[in-house]
Amino acid sequence: MGIRGPRLWGLLFLLWTLLGLLNASTVVSSNLAEGRDGDVAFALLMEMTGAYTNLMLLPVMVAAFRRFPVTRATWWHRVPALQGVSLVVGASHTLLMWGTRTVAYQILDWGTYDYGVMRYRFLMEYQKQFLAFWLIFFGYQVLVYLRRGREREVQAAALQTQLSEARLNVLKMQLNPHFLFNTLNMISSFAHSDPDRADAMISNLSDFLREALRQSGVQEVTLGAELELLRSYLDIMKARFDDRLSLDVDVDQDIREALVPHLILQPLVENAVTHGTARQVDPGRIRIAGRRQQDRLVLTIDDNGPGVSGQDDGGPGHGVGLANVSERLRTLYGDGQGLTLTNRPEGGARVTIDLPWHTEPGS
Repeated sequence: MGIRGPRLWGLLFLLWTLLGLLNASTVVSSNLAEGRDGDVAFALLMEMTGAYTNLMLLPVMVAAFRRFPVTRATWWHRVPALQGVSLVVGASHTLLMWGTRTVAYQILDWGTYDYGVMRYRFLMEYQKQFLAFWLIFFGYQVLVYLRRGREREVQAAALQTQLSEARLNVLKMQLNPHFLFNTLNMISSFAHSDPDRADAMISNLSDFLREALRQSGVQEVTLGAELELLRSYLDIMKARFDDRLSLDVDVDQDIREALVPHLILQPLVENAVTHGTARQVDPGRIRIAGRRQQDRLVLTIDDNGPGVSGQDDGGPGHGVGLANVSERLRTLYGDGQGLTLTNRPEGGARVTIDLPWHTEPGS
């Protein structure tokens, strides 16, 4: 604990002033109770000089507490060292009180200040100074304990954040290669049979990766930015399926400012393409819808494929893409999120994402 800063000194000055006033009030009340003159000015001079000179020595005491920290392993030699410091502080306090009161008497024209026989005065004052020194020591120890507790909490929170960030980055690293390998396999399949289509897919893949890497350092982007990235991905898929794949986006402009995990839609749409369009003769249709429900953002990805089997219905599904999406959502939002994979009554599958509505990171 450091004694620094005007606010801290102001608080300490106020505290020591209150202690001095309390002592002065006690002296005056005691004199009046015993039938003596309740000289308020004299009591204030004595007690306030005692309080303020003690405050002057507080930095010395704190420096000693920091120089000789007391722990279970060191108390047996640190406590005697601090006791030696308390003797020096006590003697200094007595001399400071004598000096300030002597000067005050001259300024107030009260004559000559008589502090009595000093060897006895040192002994008498030290009995109070001993108690004050160790009370301040224990107060300092409490503050150190509380500060270390707060530091441990901050460090634990920072560590947890770092671990979460690392976990999320690993999941993102798993998502990108998964998509990349699938795309490269598609390009390879057209490289000889349809070079123009393979070339178009390479160009679209380059645009997609450029935009994805531009946002690689963030975990959340706006829904609008995520939809634009998704369109880049769909250009790759259209180069593969020609007119057999279409995308319908039903997301109002006023909710596109909401934050969503980066690259959260692409693996879900890829899953719909892989398990829907790629497995059927009819053209594939994918529809993405978004709406705000009070403090929630709900996104749905529908396809017209064969749907999911009964054992998968209702869960987040299996496979690298869906599993990573589920894990990323859980890491980012804890229990405040939901991901479900269900069959649509009219046919096809539906993935639903339920997120906290927020437009500022960390909110």
